[in-house]
Amino acid sequence: MKRSSKVSLSLLLSATFSFAGALALAQYASASPGWYTTAQAANGAKAYQNACASCHGAKLQGAMGPALVGKQFWVTYGGKKVSTLWSAVHTEMPMMAPGSVSARNSTNIMAFLLQQNGVPAGSTPLDDTADLSKVLPAK
Repeated sequence: MKRSSKVSLSLLLSATFSFAGALALAQYASASPGWYTTAQAANGAKAYQNACASCHGAKLQGAMGPALVGKQFWVTYGGKKVSTLWSAVHTEMPMMAPGSVSARNSTNIMAFLLQQNGVPAGSTPLDDTADLSKVLPAK
C-alpha cells in the first residue's frame, strides 16, 4: 500500500472512531437521568424567593447567609450526598424558623439550587426519600 493511501486510511479511521465516540457520549448524556424536572426548579425558584432570598440574596449571591451558587455551593455540597443539601434546606433553614418549609417546597428549592449550579434536569422529579443517597458531582 502506498504511503498516501495509508495516511488517508488512517485519517478515515480516526475520523470514524472520533465520530462514533462522540455519538456514544451524546447518547449516554441524553439517556442519563437528570436530577429534577424544570417545572420543579421553576416552583423552587418561587419558594426560594419566599423562604430564602432575604438571607441568601435574590440571585443566590449571598447576603446575611452564604452564597448558594458557584464555588461556595460546590465547596459545601460537591461530592456529597443529596441528603446533605436536604438537611440544610429542609431541617436547618430558614434560620429564624428551621424546618418550617414543607417537604415539597424544600425539594423544589433543592431542584432550583441544582439548576442554578448547572446540574442537569431530567424527566423525573427529585424525590425527598428515594434520591437522597445520590452523590452530587464534585467540581
